[in-house]
Amino acid sequence: MKRWIALASAVLAAGTLHAAAGQAPAVRIANPELLAALQAPEAALQAARTPLAFEGGASASNCHEYADLMQKGPPAESARNFEIRSEYLLCDALRLTAGKPFAAEKPKAAGRQAKALYERLDLRTFPSSLHQRADEKKHTLKTLLPGTPEYDGGAVAVDTPDQRFRLEVVGTVDQGRGKKPDWIVWVSDESKTGSYRGYSTIVVHPPRTASGPYTAADPTRP
Repeated sequence: MKRWIALASAVLAAGTLHAAAGQAPAVRIANPELLAALQAPEAALQAARTPLAFEGGASASNCHEYADLMQKGPPAESARNFEIRSEYLLCDALRLTAGKPFAAEKPKAAGRQAKALYERLDLRTFPSSLHQRADEKKHTLKTLLPGTPEYDGGAVAVDTPDQRFRLEVVGTVDQGRGKKPDWIVWVSDESKTGSYRGYSTIVVHPPRTASGPYTAADPTRP
């Protein structure tokens, strides 16, 4: 968490980020909103957003304030706050891509990533409404949530009468030294029968073996 401010500030210092001539991009961006934000990072970091409440009474209304408050503790838990959290997913992605040369992801690559999320992401490795329903045999979106997957670029969603669950690879980050890239993924978890709305950013790690699962980590935790 101590890197939050430094990395966010790096976005500002870098100005408009891009892959310089002869320099391979370290980040591939599939989400148009994130791509536009990286081309004008100062405006994106300062853009006004719906106030997000934190424990202790403070609130954030832009990415800078969000970054500062996230160092001190998580947002307050409330149905309204969970919904507002969707506006701050872009802030998470800007932090994770800060200071790195970037380029747009190829559509075919984004489509393959979305399919991999649907078939091979272990839902037990990050918090969601599906986490408690997962077990050793059923722990992917494909096996756990009935319905036909809807693909859109780097995103996959499943709609049921009770729920809509969506995963989107918004960008990939090169880990260097021949390692496979990590994926920055936005999670949208919405109940159709209640008031629950959950939105979060996760970092998805590549499988350790050819047939192994993709796993996730919460990048907002130290």
